[in-house]
Amino acid sequence: MGKLKLDHKVVVVKWGDAFIETDDFKQRDADKTKPVYRWTTGFLIADNKHGLVLATDYYEKKKDGFAAKMFIPHGMVIEYWEY
Repeated sequence: MGKLKLDHKVVVVKWGDAFIETDDFKQRDADKTKPVYRWTTGFLIADNKHGLVLATDYYEKKKDGFAAKMFIPHGMVIEYWEY
């Protein structure tokens, strides 16, 4: 098996996600609410002025062939690592 060559870096992104809970709650509980933190892994397709664009799949035989686009706004990114 040969060495893998990719045109796009693989990244792991830690980000604060929005969420919804449908249960009743009290004000004191709302004051303690914080984001749900996620770690997402994918191919870094773009880092534009709005955020990061990741893809889960890369089609080797098709130029610019990607699947499952995910967008994470810069304001939600805590940090990320490139591989």
